[in-house]
Amino acid sequence: MSPRLYSGRRRLVLASLGGILLIFAGIGFGAHSVARHESIELFSARLATSARVLEGLVAHQLDSATVSSPIVITLPRELEASTSDAPEVFGHRYETKIAFQVWRDGRLLVKSASAPMNALAALQPGFSEHDIGGVTWEVFVLRSGDVWIMTAEKEEVRDELSEGIGMSILAPLALGGLCLLALINFLILRSLRPLSKLADLIAARKPESLDPIVLPVAPVELMPIVTELNELMDRTRAAMEREQRFLDAAAHEIRTPIAAVQLHLENAQRAGDDAQRCKSIESALAGARRTSRLAEQLLTFSRLSSGGDTAPPEVLSLLEVCYDVIGTSEPLLDRRGQSIGLEALEDCRVRGDALQLRRMLQNLIDNASLHGAAHGDIQVTLASQGGRAVLTVSNDGVPIPAEHVARLFTPYYRLQGTNREGFGLGLAIVKEIVDQHGGTIVIRPKADGQGTVVEVGLGLV
Repeated sequence: MSPRLYSGRRRLVLASLGGILLIFAGIGFGAHSVARHESIELFSARLATSARVLEGLVAHQLDSATVSSPIVITLPRELEASTSDAPEVFGHRYETKIAFQVWRDGRLLVKSASAPMNALAALQPGFSEHDIGGVTWEVFVLRSGDVWIMTAEKEEVRDELSEGIGMSILAPLALGGLCLLALINFLILRSLRPLSKLADLIAARKPESLDPIVLPVAPVELMPIVTELNELMDRTRAAMEREQRFLDAAAHEIRTPIAAVQLHLENAQRAGDDAQRCKSIESALAGARRTSRLAEQLLTFSRLSSGGDTAPPEVLSLLEVCYDVIGTSEPLLDRRGQSIGLEALEDCRVRGDALQLRRMLQNLIDNASLHGAAHGDIQVTLASQGGRAVLTVSNDGVPIPAEHVARLFTPYYRLQGTNREGFGLGLAIVKEIVDQHGGTIVIRPKADGQGTVVEVGLGLV
């Protein structure tokens, strides 16, 4: 199943754009709210001030007025057609959006040209909002004796002011946000350049190349990927070398026993009598069994080395493992004239693969038998020490020279001058199993100097 691909750069840019728009929306809403609040305060104060000015200039002079109809304060005709927001010599077009009235005894005495003939608001002091002719007016009413002064302005004036302030704040932010988005895109492209370089280096490699990847310049975040790739190639190289060693060793080790089997079979063909023929066939069968055991050990070591022969760990009894393996080995040891004993002061429970641990102990016993005295004794002991299970296998005979101990775990290594029946894989298999179980293994001579002890330490559960 192929992975679902996406552009990381596009996703990051779109996420940044969404975040910027969300932030700008919040800023715009806040700016509009603040601007509207301030405009209400400003224009309300202006309405009240205008009313007081009118009171001082007009209201106290109405007693001497003799007009029979309202006095209308006209505006220049140019203001009616003006669309400019800039002040002109004849005034400003916003004057058409401001109105006032002066009332006494229910009679309209003075009004601006923009004010209607009806009262802008009820005769009640204070601020109020009224809809007149489909237009919303903010009205302030001031009482001076029996004179009522009303000043008003259209709601759209305040809306235009708050919108203007909001836009004056948002416009630079929007432009800056776009510039920031372009900068983010540029920086992402520049930052991803080492990743593209890494892809090019991998694509240009030959299939057999396992050399480390080297980037002259790379971000810290990319280095774990490069490091893991290099470690993967190291593991691949080690696996290939291990497989090559296995093939070389298998070819080398199997060639001789196969040639011997072939020779014995040819001798059986040329045998002059039945006794000679049977002897040759028996020798061929022994060689075939030896070849089969060698192939089994080669495959076991190969699977262990590659980690392909492991099962999920389980809690198991080492004492039961010892009973099983010793019970299987006793008949063969008896035929060789050797004896085996078990000394276990207590059971030890460990976590591991039962099959592998049995194989480990079987190889230790086989190795002790192969390189021990012909009629010697093999001793297996089990004890717990310092939170670890200690399993030892010892034999009688000539101890292993100290200079050879370190090399005994090397695959296919065999001591010179010893029994040639071994293949040099038994202890290598044991070491691999111990390592996979997180244990330790030590080889030392017996305390009396007559034999060898192999000690394995495993963690207790």
